[in-house]
Amino acid sequence: MSDGELPRCATEPEAVVSEIVRSADAACEQIDVAAVLRSVFRQRPQLRTLAEVLQARPDLLTSGRPEGPRTIERLIRALREAGAQKLVLPRCGDCGRERPLTGLGDGARICGACSNRRLWRANPCVICGSTTLAGRDRAGRPRCRAHPPWGSTDPARELAKLIAADSFGISPESARLAIRSVEPTRPGQLRLLWALEDIPGLLTGRGAEGPPKISALAQALIDRGAHGVVIPSCPFCERTTELKQRRDGLRCCESCRYESKIETCADCRRVRPIGGRRYDGQPVCGTCRQHDPFNHRPCSICGALRFRNSRTDDGGVCAACREIPTAICATCGERRRCYFAGTDAPKCLPCSAKEREEAVCASCGNHRRVNNRTATGEPLCGNCGNKPKPCTECGGTFRISGRTPEGDPLCQTCWAKHPAARRPCIRCGSVERLYRHGCCAACARSADLRDVLSPPGGLMRPDVEPVFHALLKPPPRTVLHWIHKVPARRAVLQTLATEQEPVTHEALDRFASAPTVEYLRAALVAAGALPARDEQLARLERWLVRTIGRVSSPEERRILRNYTNWQPLRRLRRIPAGQLVTHGRAETVRVEIRNAARLLEWLHDSDTSLAACTQDQVDAWLDDGPATRATVRRFLLWTSIRGHSRPLTAPVISTYFAARTIGKDQRWALVRELVHDEQLQVADRVAGLLLLLFAQPVGRISRLTTEHIVDHGDTLALRLGLVPVEVPAPLDDLIRQLRARRNGPAATVPLEEPKWLFHSLYPGQPIDPHTLGRRLKSIGVPPRLARHASLMDIASELPAVVISRLLGFHQTTGDNWARESQGFGASYAADISRR
Repeated sequence: MSDGELPRCATEPEAVVSEIVRSADAACEQIDVAAVLRSVFRQRPQLRTLAEVLQARPDLLTSGRPEGPRTIERLIRALREAGAQKLVLPRCGDCGRERPLTGLGDGARICGACSNRRLWRANPCVICGSTTLAGRDRAGRPRCRAHPPWGSTDPARELAKLIAADSFGISPESARLAIRSVEPTRPGQLRLLWALEDIPGLLTGRGAEGPPKISALAQALIDRGAHGVVIPSCPFCERTTELKQRRDGLRCCESCRYESKIETCADCRRVRPIGGRRYDGQPVCGTCRQHDPFNHRPCSICGALRFRNSRTDDGGVCAACREIPTAICATCGERRRCYFAGTDAPKCLPCSAKEREEAVCASCGNHRRVNNRTATGEPLCGNCGNKPKPCTECGGTFRISGRTPEGDPLCQTCWAKHPAARRPCIRCGSVERLYRHGCCAACARSADLRDVLSPPGGLMRPDVEPVFHALLKPPPRTVLHWIHKVPARRAVLQTLATEQEPVTHEALDRFASAPTVEYLRAALVAAGALPARDEQLARLERWLVRTIGRVSSPEERRILRNYTNWQPLRRLRRIPAGQLVTHGRAETVRVEIRNAARLLEWLHDSDTSLAACTQDQVDAWLDDGPATRATVRRFLLWTSIRGHSRPLTAPVISTYFAARTIGKDQRWALVRELVHDEQLQVADRVAGLLLLLFAQPVGRISRLTTEHIVDHGDTLALRLGLVPVEVPAPLDDLIRQLRARRNGPAATVPLEEPKWLFHSLYPGQPIDPHTLGRRLKSIGVPPRLARHASLMDIASELPAVVISRLLGFHQTTGDNWARESQGFGASYAADISRR
């Protein structure tokens, strides 16, 4: 039933009653009638009935006639206490006095005393005819106070004797105390006595056949030492719980009684347990009841007209605005948002989801958690319960993430863009797609960050405050993904919260050198929580400690450590300010030290020390491996000069690049492919063309920023050297596209200049040259060989000074390549043919 078909007394009963009350009594204009209604009537059907009756007969507020539902009397009484003057309380239809009219007689409301007199007159005692009703005998006949059903006996004493006569091991006195603690009244004790006489096995397993107090009586007897007494369980689900309901003639629990109320839902037409009824009285299931506008009320937080998920002092809140408190889960031990947070056994949302019922899915046949059910009640897993359906917006077949106000299904992408998905946040008021419980992603991020950065039951340390503020800068959903979907990052944050020291680079270095920690470090540096440092140099220093530590001899380990500190590391640390160690420089040191360590280990395995090593042994080791072993030349020369070894040396690695290049035809074929293949990523095309056309090394390409671009509109130039070099078409348009698409993962933190053209996975950092090189190789561009070919071609046509000014190379580098290119003609072709 649509919202337009419902009368106003069904959708807005508070407003209808308020208007009628104010029209009947002008003094009610000064009263908050809506607040009075909320305090008096906690159930929505009472308000609807009241509004419907007052719409038909508004005179019941001032006439004093005892007609209509009792809600009219309760409303008038509350409004008169609040200051109403013309409203008249209804009088009893029998005695005419102003009393609470709790009864009903001959179509009129009557007070409790008159209702009792009517009941007594209609039920005279079967023995003397007296109208002082005291109870009913075993046959259901009325008895007066002079002739009560129990006569001259004590029902509690007789019941205690009956229980003590069984083999429960309890005395009559203890049994009588247990009976009176459960049922203090004689009529109730008499009913228990009759039930045990009719069904002797009520205390040994057949309790579901007796009255509801049998469960409490069995527990009281067990508490007083009885053995053999069985607390009755539900005969349908076999759970031991309170049996307050009846089903098929037996006592049962609430859930089993609910499951027995199965009818065909008037909305979805499925046979399911009934959760309520529509305005026209037709039954609906629990799911359809939540979507029926008849059951929607304004949320006390967001104000939207929705189904109230929980009640509050202000009325109630919808599911989106319901705030779940935080506690330590009794199952997993994590501090999370938990159900039953005020009890001794709180349970977080993930643990609650894991404990859902498991069964064999009726669709796929797998044993999984039940997520939904078919029209006939058969279980369905999460995949089968949410089958892909056509999206109304894009037409694609996807799993449904939301629906329009008209009920049309939308996929995840279209739902995120639809206006219906945007609602005001209950905390900051921003209108966007909410993240959970009425909060936007930004507000949820702040709350979750405080939870994860605070020790259990404590407050956030001042040393962790910079981390908190730094993580407020990335997009909210990115940080929420780190906290809830990446356990390694969450563990790092929790460890930082519990340690009693400031957050520094050294503190992060203690964790495993994993992308998780490096990503968090980059985010903190980009946001200003940590100072910037040369990460390539820091990683190299950590690697050197591990590599040198593998040398077996302590003396040779000391020699290698001294060489490393005074030679390669000293050169890297003396790099001019503002420059960072590149991946290539760090890799060169790794290759050298790795081979030096391997030489020392080889000597140790050969029962030889570095001091006793001969040149023949060094030559044998060099000949037995790759050419990169010759990188130990500097180490051997240094040990010879310092007296740590005999005079030793290794051959110089050749720097003749003409033989390590690609042909011109292949180079220009790669250029044409990068220019015309639009399936490739723009970043890969730009990097490849800069390498093939301008001979830029991968390390320099990776550090290009928007400041290197000089765009005049009709032309575009790159500031690679002292003089900007003009970029030909279509590379200029590709660079413009790359500048406009700066939306990679590294852009998650708002940064000041420089703005990198090639983003890294780490926030605020350019792409790693090694990573860029691998990407170029994957599309068929060998970085080193292609750059050599480009430099050969450029050096054969331009003077070295021009190359230096335009492309940013040193004058000496230009001269070296000019000499290399002198044989780039026939001799180069001969080299290629020999290869």
